[in-house]
Order: sequence, then C-alpha cells, then structure tokens
Amino acid sequence: MTFIPLFIDVRGLKVTVFGGGSVGTRRALEFSSAGAKVVVVASQFSHELEAAARAGHVELVRESLSPGSDVDRFIRGSFLVVIATSDSSLNSYLASRARELGVLVNNATEALEGNAVYPFTAEPIEGLKVAVTTLGLSGVAARRARDRIAECLGSDRYLALLLSVMAKFKVMLKESVSDPKVRVPLYFKVAEDQLFNRLIEQGDEEGALRRALEIARADAGGTSAGSAAGRS
Repeated sequence: MTFIPLFIDVRGLKVTVFGGGSVGTRRALEFSSAGAKVVVVASQFSHELEAAARAGHVELVRESLSPGSDVDRFIRGSFLVVIATSDSSLNSYLASRARELGVLVNNATEALEGNAVYPFTAEPIEGLKVAVTTLGLSGVAARRARDRIAECLGSDRYLALLLSVMAKFKVMLKESVSDPKVRVPLYFKVAEDQLFNRLIEQGDEEGALRRALEIARADAGGTSAGSAAGRS
C-alpha cells in the first residue's frame, strides 16, 4: 500500500468520527478546531464532546452500532471518516464500508485498514510543520521521532532565518515574475549561493535578502526579476 503525505485544509469539509472515547474525542476536537464540520457517532460521549456539542462545535449522534448495521447514512457525504471505537470487528466493518463508498478513512486502531493516516505533528519553527508516522507500526516510536525532530529543528537558527528570508524573497519575486518556470530555478540558485548562505549563518537577514534579490536581478538581466530587486 502506498501513502502520499499531504497537508489538507479541512475548513467546511464534513468529518464523521465513530467513537466517543478518548481517541474519538481528541480527533473530533482537532478537526473541529481546524474548521471541519464534525459529526460524532457513538453510544456514549465524553464530557469534552458533550461540552463541544453544547457550544455548537460538533454534532453528536447517539447510536449503538454493530457489524452489519446501516452505517452508509453516516458515511455518505463525508470527506473523511475517523474510526475510533473499542470494537475491532465494528472498526473493520466501518472501514470497509467507507472505502467501498469512496470516502477517505482513518482507522485509529488499525492504520492499514484505512487509506488515510493521522500523523504526529509539530511546528518546531513558526511556519515549518512536520508530520511523522510509522503507518501503524508504533505510535510510541512515531511520537518519540516527532519530539526529537522538533527538538533538533527548534534550535536551528540557520533554518529559522533561511525560512524567514526565503519567504520574503518569494513574496517579492512573485510580484514581478509571474512565470513559475522562471521563479523556481531562482529559489534554488539563491539557496546554493555561498555568499547568501554565509549571510544566513551570520544572522544577517537584511543582507541575505539583498543578496537574493541581487541574484534574481542578475539572472533576469535587469528585467522582470530586477524590478523586485530595485524596490528593496
């Protein structure tokens, strides 16, 4: 099975969560906080879910389900189904029905029964998000890897400054160079420039940005990209 990593904007999308326990609660509240329309189907709900429902953040549907139940009515129209009940047979059944209906499914108890994996995430530097998964082999190992990555990158001053400079450079370049076929090679040319990297290492953000714009101006022969450099 091949998984492709993606970051998805779930605002306005329907996410159906089966299970009102700790895992179902955590996933439901995370998707709700990201702007998804969350429906939780379970026979019992945590206090957190009940409070979220009263606040209008999630919708709760009290239903006792078992393998063979009519679950299609809950799955249809969903962008994603999250399965987190304590019944492994029911979880497998729900995963099967969701996949047959063409809906993305994350089985929190058996990752490979679904086609969407919920990773452990972190933002070690503002604007830089990382996600780690072992595809269900070990959540403990994936969490530990996430923490180590976050600790390593969080103290990387070079990377933080590189991100800041390149983000500003990208905005300025887009204002004057509309063709991505022209812009993208410039990003890599700047990133490989020795002087640019030395300025980043020295913590000279303004100098690094000026150097990036100089490279763009020289590469464009003083035309489109040069106009961005001229405004710096």
